[in-house]
Amino acid sequence: MNAPPDEHASFLENFFDRWNHYLPTGGDLSLAAFWVAVISGVALALSFNPEKAYDSLQILLLSNPGGTLLRGIHYWSGQFLLIFCTFHVVERLSCGAERQVSKGAWLRVSISAAMLLFVMVSGFILKGDKEGLLAREVLNGLIGTLPFVHKTLQYAMLGPGQVSHIIYLHHAVTGTLVVLVIGIEHGRRLWPEWRSWVYVLSFSMIAAYFKAPGLHDSMSPVVKGPWYMLGLQEILHQTSHPLWVVIAIAWVFLLLVALPYLPERYSRNAKVGMAGIFMAYLCLLMIGWLFRGADWQWVSPW
Repeated sequence: MNAPPDEHASFLENFFDRWNHYLPTGGDLSLAAFWVAVISGVALALSFNPEKAYDSLQILLLSNPGGTLLRGIHYWSGQFLLIFCTFHVVERLSCGAERQVSKGAWLRVSISAAMLLFVMVSGFILKGDKEGLLAREVLNGLIGTLPFVHKTLQYAMLGPGQVSHIIYLHHAVTGTLVVLVIGIEHGRRLWPEWRSWVYVLSFSMIAAYFKAPGLHDSMSPVVKGPWYMLGLQEILHQTSHPLWVVIAIAWVFLLLVALPYLPERYSRNAKVGMAGIFMAYLCLLMIGWLFRGADWQWVSPW
């Protein structure tokens, strides 16, 4: 266990101190979730056909209970990875960790965070169902707003048409390796502690057993993207200028990268601003998750 919490620390620092004293750190849990997702993903790749993604997943879900459970573990470990990484980022920013590493290392960690989000979205796209195709269209449209380089980026990230080979390569190899290499450099370790394995694997298996991820059957009128992108969908629905959304995302990312370069007072204000943006995004996410139905109509969650 880590050192006991400091009773004189701020509320946020004290919370993370208590968490780390009794439970694995967010970094350890993130690393465990990463490896559970990778190992289960490698096993799933043996039966996955990117040319017929939807069909191969349908066959898996209908004829292979063990494969269905494995896909559920892969899915939920990925969700836990994103949650624990966000938890870890908030923890490190709360204690000024951006000034405890080199500026180059901080830049690489920031890039890995963006790459992790792309890996998550690409995995959702690879379902090949109506929701996956919608997510691909949204990502393709956002890239298409960029001047001069949009066609090159669209081809490099998504590939031509509806073909899934390139995005599958990025999901399984490119993005995974980038996150792994930078994660090892950042955490100075390859494997997490054993408790992290137990927690992540246990909760992933339980969640997969009770809530196995399915496929959109094309009959339901409600079509949504991944839960962590629902806030973005709300924003895009309210604007006719998606380029401004891309610019806003880029500015938030650049602000994160610039934190080590800012004087402490400005850095603290920037963190408060990012915390406000994060909370506002969570509110939009909850609206998209609970109150949006078919054709963007308002519905009651109950």
